Order: sequence, then C-alpha cells, then structure tokens
Amino acid sequence: MAKARRGRRRTGRSAPAATESLRAHWRADGAEKRRFPTADAANRAVLQLRLEEGVDLDPYPCPYCNGWHLASRDR
Repeated sequence: MAKARRGRRRTGRSAPAATESLRAHWRADGAEKRRFPTADAANRAVLQLRLEEGVDLDPYPCPYCNGWHLASRDR
C-alpha cells in the first residue's frame, strides 16, 4: 500500500521563475519597461503622457524590482 504524503499541498502557481521576472520588464513591442523609483514619480509620468500623447496608463508596483511600471488601461 502506498504511503500518504504529508506536507504542503500545491495549489495554483508556484513561485515565479527567473524568466517570468525578466519577461515582466519588457513591453509587448520588445522594448524595455521604464522603472520609476516611487509611486509619485510614476503618477507624474502618467499625467505627462496623458497630456502630451493622450494615452491612459496606470502605474503598478513591480514585485520583482520594487519599482513602479506603467500599464495600459485596456488590459
């Protein structure tokens, strides 16, 4: 008879792989994402891009680099 395994149950995804953290820092068009050191700096960039280029972006904290990046709102 097989012995029952004890320990943590695997649910959902495991810890992010190194390639996933690298992929998180590249835009869909292949360009590198810009890193902002604070939420305030990212919000200022959002306002400037909205005024200059008319794009709506949302800042979000990056769990890999502890900085902030911008994402499109249509995601």
